[in-house]
Amino acid sequence: MKRFVVGLMALLLVAHGLLFAGGGAEKKAVGKQEPVKILWWSHWANEPAKRQVIEAIKADYMKSHPNVEIELVWWDKNPLQDAWRVAMTAKKGAPDLVTDPAEKVVEQLKAGWFLELGDKFPWQNFYPEVRSIGNKFEGVKGEYLFHISMPLQMILYNRDIFKEIGVTVPPDYQFTAEEFLEIVKKANAKGYAGLANAIGNRPFPATYLVEYLLLSKVGPEEFELYRTGKKSWNTPEAREVLEFSAQLRDAGIWPPSFASMGIDEFHVYFHTQRKAAMLLIPTWYTGRAFKPVKEGGQDPNFRFGMLRYPKMKNGKGHEYILAGFESGYMIGSLTKHPEVARDILAFASQPKYGALWTAITNSPSAIKYTEKDLPPDMDKTWSWYHEEMNKVYGPVKKFIWNQWGLSGAWTDAVKSVLNEGIPLKLITVDEAIKKLDAAIGK
Repeated sequence: MKRFVVGLMALLLVAHGLLFAGGGAEKKAVGKQEPVKILWWSHWANEPAKRQVIEAIKADYMKSHPNVEIELVWWDKNPLQDAWRVAMTAKKGAPDLVTDPAEKVVEQLKAGWFLELGDKFPWQNFYPEVRSIGNKFEGVKGEYLFHISMPLQMILYNRDIFKEIGVTVPPDYQFTAEEFLEIVKKANAKGYAGLANAIGNRPFPATYLVEYLLLSKVGPEEFELYRTGKKSWNTPEAREVLEFSAQLRDAGIWPPSFASMGIDEFHVYFHTQRKAAMLLIPTWYTGRAFKPVKEGGQDPNFRFGMLRYPKMKNGKGHEYILAGFESGYMIGSLTKHPEVARDILAFASQPKYGALWTAITNSPSAIKYTEKDLPPDMDKTWSWYHEEMNKVYGPVKKFIWNQWGLSGAWTDAVKSVLNEGIPLKLITVDEAIKKLDAAIGK
């Protein structure tokens, strides 16, 4: 997996004062004339803004291709992945287009479950990292994954809780590791969890803590070696990070319902119940949070703040944050209409859909666009969010990596150790290091 370090992409919408990079040339999709029906299974059932964008792409494609009918079915992530595995194993009922299987993508690519997008795909419409990083999978050649989103990984904090516990955010929005630990202790003393993150139905929310600390400690080059299973964790630096994460655990960083609370619930735990001082989350937070309160979204007047990652002592990565990719789409290998499926994703790659994604979902798009591509009637309800993001993260560098480019025993070990073992106090740091090292290269 190639390392790539660049300056932070512009985070605000153009209408809010900042420019995104320019979009590539738009290509007109070509549809066949015979009637075609495409089945499209998509994650994001509980994220209306994302559904709005994908539904718009579907409607526009069908309007310009009258012979094509697209059936778009919305799922939550885990049921979708279960149904996809059943359909592909039975070789019956599988969709033509499907949300990628996240941590199982390499395994399923090697099983031949997906088709390549190919060199003729309009890659010029995307940021270059989409192809050079977001489509690099261990032991697999070719590009398979359509990315529409390119999120940043943030730390959100509740301003009222910080005020209540007597914490003042420094001018650079970055606490030392020792100060961060004190925040957790103070929050816990007042009955708040340090973080809202929980692991009830996802294999990654707790890994963010070690990832943020590790990047701060060792910098991007070493971070990638550790996190992708190419370097032993039995080093003073890795041990320091793991031991500090255990200190934070013992100080009360995780919520009482850490093991059972799901991803939708821990969003609400942070923004509506307000039982945690902070939340570690990518910019896809907006998909679940920036929707009507009656649907589980947050009050627009709950204006949280943002922080940079804690400064580990003598760290080499204090000026970085992580960025990467979220769910995207792939072409199922059982499709009877591979060219049409590929053409739909090429159609979705137009700059106007990158602009629409950012305008509607309030999360950075992987597709380049310019000011002219933005919709004229943009909702400015969340302007304060973009202003805060640009203020805190605008000056820092981002390290882009593909967390789904790995598979096998290493991925299982990361989940077992970083998402469950240390946070739940099921294993010691020594045991964690042994387990991670035993999975290197597997």
